[in-house]
Amino acid sequence: MAIHIFIICLVVLGLQNIISITIHKKRFSKQVDELQKQLDEKKEESELVMREMLSNITHDLKTPLTAIRGYAQGILDGVAATPDRMNKYISTIRNKADDMANLVNELSLFAQIYNKEIEYKKGGVEIDEYISRCMSNLSLDLETRKIDFLYRNDVEKGTCLYIDEEKIKRVFYNVIGNAYKYIDKDLGMIFLHIEDAGKMVWVRITDNGSGIEKDELPLIFERFYRTDSSRNSKTGGTGLGLAIAKKIIEDHGGQIYAESEKGKGTKISFSLPKKVDEKKKI
Repeated sequence: MAIHIFIICLVVLGLQNIISITIHKKRFSKQVDELQKQLDEKKEESELVMREMLSNITHDLKTPLTAIRGYAQGILDGVAATPDRMNKYISTIRNKADDMANLVNELSLFAQIYNKEIEYKKGGVEIDEYISRCMSNLSLDLETRKIDFLYRNDVEKGTCLYIDEEKIKRVFYNVIGNAYKYIDKDLGMIFLHIEDAGKMVWVRITDNGSGIEKDELPLIFERFYRTDSSRNSKTGGTGLGLAIAKKIIEDHGGQIYAESEKGKGTKISFSLPKKVDEKKKI
């Protein structure tokens, strides 16, 4: 009798193990299916981004190429009959070629930064001196576009940043360049404000441009994202400028975000590290 009970117990235990294994297999199979579904969704999303990227790049290269071909054909056909018209045609061809070069350079920088193929050469630089150097290269563009530039530094005099000067200069160019493209007022304004934040400083760049819709605001730092495609067709741009700025700022240990009101303007803020004073540190 005891043997029969023992055998029954073994059978019951065996059945329990089989049931348990079956349940675990079903759970595991479900987890595998869910994981596969997530991978498929990611793959589909990645392919969509790639298609959009190729579409954007094709459009951005095709636009200046079409213009170059048109003006070159005009020269060959003798349409540019006067020296003034010839200069205008040649100048336009050169400008469109510059647009293409800028596009290629931005794509190259984007790839290098996101693939971590670029080295950051960080060092100390005094804030006012650095801002002055950055803005000297932008002053002519702002003047040509009749945009007033205002600057205020609320950080203690002599404070230094600890940054890669060339990379952060790119951030300033991308953010300010993006701002003045969309200023639609007769009297444009860009206000650069520096604020103290302990070990960091906050740089806030405000414009009085057309502004950004609230639902688009979280997306402007994404790669290849463009607000209002019809507006971008007029202003140009790769949709990479703010994505590059975001990555450079994050690689410096900072943050970047945007605030905007449609029709009134946009403010983009980012933080940068200060250079540590070794004497104070000791």
